[in-house]
Amino acid sequence: MNWKNVNLNSPYERDSSILDNYTFDTLLLEISCNLRDINKETIRKQFITELENKVNSAKEIFEYNLDNILKDALKYRNQK
Repeated sequence: MNWKNVNLNSPYERDSSILDNYTFDTLLLEISCNLRDINKETIRKQFITELENKVNSAKEIFEYNLDNILKDALKYRNQK
């Protein structure tokens, strides 16, 4: 899939997540692999950093596809 040009006519691509899932299991794995000192502050920092990365990635995907989204939204509205 080309995240810089998502095909909104494809059911698979249309149903793809813009924002990646982030589970407790993923967070615990990141803590185990990335943190030398494990305490509330380092865990909080790891979480916030990863959350910001995911949001920034979603914003980037959104911006790349804004023309596609606009085109599809207008097409949908005109079908009503």
